[in-house]
Amino acid sequence: MSDADVKFYFRFSLIILAAGFIWFFNSGAEQEKIADDGGGHWAKSPAVLGDFVPPVVAVLNDAENLLPKRNWSVPALELEAEAAIAVRADGGRVYFNKNTEVRRPVASLTKIMTAIVAVENYDLSQIIKISAETVRRDGSQGDLRVGEEITVRALLNIMLVGSSNDAAAALAEGKSEFIALMNKKAEAIGLSNTRFANPDGLDEDGHYGTARDMAQILVYFMNNHPQEFKIMEAENVVVYSADGKTEHRLKNTNELLGAISEVKAGKTGYTDKAGGSLILLISGLSFGDGDNIITVVLGSPDRFGESEKLIDWLRAAYIWEK
Repeated sequence: MSDADVKFYFRFSLIILAAGFIWFFNSGAEQEKIADDGGGHWAKSPAVLGDFVPPVVAVLNDAENLLPKRNWSVPALELEAEAAIAVRADGGRVYFNKNTEVRRPVASLTKIMTAIVAVENYDLSQIIKISAETVRRDGSQGDLRVGEEITVRALLNIMLVGSSNDAAAALAEGKSEFIALMNKKAEAIGLSNTRFANPDGLDEDGHYGTARDMAQILVYFMNNHPQEFKIMEAENVVVYSADGKTEHRLKNTNELLGAISEVKAGKTGYTDKAGGSLILLISGLSFGDGDNIITVVLGSPDRFGESEKLIDWLRAAYIWEK
């Protein structure tokens, strides 16, 4: 064996030893990589493994198996958002994270869970009569009228496209223990850092979530109710009352939808306490892979600008193709 061979195997052994050391001493760290069981449940694994590639794979396997790789010539991203995440929708990789497990008010991102509970507990053709209390609900309004009768499906459109608080309140009012059902579903999905006190996300004690949990809720909705999820892909929608006499014209509150072609769907949120929030489904970027990516920003002074900044950073900060 030549001196060069000896040096190679010595260095290789050091890499293996270092990998084992990192694994052992970081096994309790915050997760950087997550795995999905197919139903929107993500399990934790050590933070250090998020960008870690086993040395044996690096030496023996084709380079394609290593993608995407971090391009370290691109500096780390700085966002003003209080919390943020960019995660592959199948849970296989976290590309960016900031305070992902910190509990925060999540504003109207709440309405994704409201939609899930409505879809799973109503016949979508069921008609709900709008009450005066519903119309008086604070926040964004969907121009619902007292006494108007409207289907659950139409209310879902008004809530998810126009971010209507009165539509969310109407859905909750039509089913007893609706908030309890929201929390029960959160527990079933495996969200340990999320709790709901209302259906629309208005600031209230005991109403909170995390960036990671919000991403997981969106993935659950997308995987389990794809037809209803498509509502969030619409830039403009027109829905009618059950008798066809009242028209509701809606423009999506997600300003990046239609402005950035890779943004396929999303949900906005804002309250004084929560700040600006935005969750997006990203697909079709020049990443060289076909996987969807979920981005979330919470507590941002510029939710649209910072989400676009995050997308641009993902393009540059990782090597996606050979």
